[in-house]
Amino acid sequence: MKSRSRSGWMLTMNASIASYLDASILVTTGIVLAMWKTQFGLNAWWVGALSTLVTLSVALGSAVGGYLSDKFGRVTVFNLDILFVALGTLLVALAPNLPMIVVGLFIAGVASGADLPTSLAVISERTEPDQYGKVIASTEIYWLGGIVLSQGLGFLTADMGYMSSRILFAWLAVVALVTWGIRALSPKFHNLETQMVVPVERRASTEEEVAAEKIPFRKLIAMPRYFVPMIGLTGFYLFWNIPANTWGSFLNYFLVTVDGRSQQFSTLCAFFANILGAFVLYGIYMKFADTKYRYIMTRVGLILCILSFVLSAVFGGVWWIFTISYFVYCCANMLHGEPLFKIWSQSLYPVHVRASVTGISYSIVRAVTAVFSFVTPAIMAYSPTLLIWLLVGSLGICWLSAELVMRFIAHHDIPDPVYSSRKLDPKYNQNLAANKETH
Repeated sequence: MKSRSRSGWMLTMNASIASYLDASILVTTGIVLAMWKTQFGLNAWWVGALSTLVTLSVALGSAVGGYLSDKFGRVTVFNLDILFVALGTLLVALAPNLPMIVVGLFIAGVASGADLPTSLAVISERTEPDQYGKVIASTEIYWLGGIVLSQGLGFLTADMGYMSSRILFAWLAVVALVTWGIRALSPKFHNLETQMVVPVERRASTEEEVAAEKIPFRKLIAMPRYFVPMIGLTGFYLFWNIPANTWGSFLNYFLVTVDGRSQQFSTLCAFFANILGAFVLYGIYMKFADTKYRYIMTRVGLILCILSFVLSAVFGGVWWIFTISYFVYCCANMLHGEPLFKIWSQSLYPVHVRASVTGISYSIVRAVTAVFSFVTPAIMAYSPTLLIWLLVGSLGICWLSAELVMRFIAHHDIPDPVYSSRKLDPKYNQNLAANKETH
């Protein structure tokens, strides 16, 4: 495997800010929900509605942004997305009332949703296929960074009341504006971005894949070869995202309102749990993402996540057991889920439709999780244990979807480090030949 150049990593880092902002907007909104509840006298349904608004906005942006970026240029659309993220978060930071917060959240959500599929396509278009695992999974470091830094700032400003909300969203506006400035105003960066594009002949490993690069999106997505994995991949990401989005948005709310912990405790708990998750992602997942151990990590991660929630549910969400379970979940969650979804989304489709297809998956997933977010506070108020059992079931379906996608990849001989390495094994080839003779 070729080592990735410093310039390549710089481009990846810049585009990965989209993942940072996506996570930050969702988590920051979750952190300040309790503050907004106090400031504006909101009930549980209003709290759910604000979280739902952000998630639905991201869903809308993902559906529209992916298509627009494939049609008008991924770099151009991505730069505009980042600029509007800055505008939306700045509006929330300066908002004197609830209506202005709603407008700002909507703008920021749509823009951050649009830049998610676009940023992945920008990165994969400039990455050699045999490095997809490490490079694309590295964007998850920024996603975790968005969670950790938001929680860290939330902890430091927890005693400042409504001013904490202003500071948290002002910080996001600064990050987005600086990123936009580098991308849009630096000729050197623009030239480097153009030169790094990997030619289609190097991206595609077969003549079929080269030919697919010329098929229009609507015809391509109607083909079983591309439609079937989109369904499986969307299901995998959806049922992984429901627990992830629930605790990203409502962990503080759960620990404060259900378990009676302080705002500082809940924020600090999430902060350190996600730091541990980042170590797992960087020290384990990125190291083995492009090897035959990719799906071993997937299965181990899913088992640990499910067991952690089962334990918490059995003990009724007792705060210290739930806290330990959450730490286990955050670490194990980095061995599957979004890192794997991002890799698969860039491996299963031709580059000219990746943003569109990924955008569709993102929009469906975020729309469904938005509905779940809306009812989450009510479920939580009725029975915290029921909520945790629902998340256990969601992870079970996530696992089933993952297994189906793996079987599809193996059946269609799609380039993959797990199955490619198996094909080098003489015993695997002998068994394959025997099976063919049998049939």
